[in-house]
Amino acid sequence: MSATPPEARLADEEHLSVLGYEGKFDRSMSLWANFALGFTYLSPLVGVYSLLAVALSTGGPPSIWWIVIVACGQLLVSLVFGEVVSQYPIHGGVYPWARRLWGRRYAWMAAWIYIWAMIVTITSVAEFGAGFITSLFGIELNAETTLFTGLGLLLFALLINFSGTKGLARIARIGLAAELIGVIGLGLYLLIFQRKQEFSVFFDTMGVEGEGSYVPVFLASALAGLFLFYGFEACGDVAEEVADPARRIPRAMMMTILVGAVSALFSFAGYVLAAPDLEGTRFW
Repeated sequence: MSATPPEARLADEEHLSVLGYEGKFDRSMSLWANFALGFTYLSPLVGVYSLLAVALSTGGPPSIWWIVIVACGQLLVSLVFGEVVSQYPIHGGVYPWARRLWGRRYAWMAAWIYIWAMIVTITSVAEFGAGFITSLFGIELNAETTLFTGLGLLLFALLINFSGTKGLARIARIGLAAELIGVIGLGLYLLIFQRKQEFSVFFDTMGVEGEGSYVPVFLASALAGLFLFYGFEACGDVAEEVADPARRIPRAMMMTILVGAVSALFSFAGYVLAAPDLEGTRFW
């Protein structure tokens, strides 16, 4: 049973009726479940872990500021997406939005690109996660174990999606808790108990620019943020399963960006400040 008040459900169905749709979904996803869905898609844990070495080798410790810069830019994007989803709280997200705003041709292009982005993202995460799974169970990591472990993770994700909205929301909340503990918890521990560097290190390029200007090197290190803050639009993909989506989904999108930025900053800063010898580690 849904906890949505009858008057709120009626308003949601009337909104869909104006758009030419008939409501067919049980609005059982809460604001926090919707936020958890977007946050686990954003996943600062995966972003920081996979890009830390690249960011440090390219731009040095100041590359952390790209997390702030990109977060501010994507927050503006989330405001736009929030306005769109408040007007068109329709299941599917990008495709129905683009279809109503620009037409069928642009919607088809947006959906085609989005589908391929989803395929690449999901398979990449499964392949990347294979290393953690094999390490957890003491299995040797090679091409075969990576392939079969990645396929197993994809199958597990498929089964979760078939479990329904409530099952997906439950898994998303578990993922949210795990992410916050793994990112903020570990970051705070490193900052408080294992700090070896001064905070001024985030303004020290450590010579990564060589003989030239630091500007192009800093721009190249933008990967530290660019591949971190995406996926928050997933909050709008399940609009018809969220009660009062015109209000809740824009909030969930903004919360995803803000909490993701804080989490990423704690994690990135903790790793850098806990390194006993940054120059000796030779990321660059």
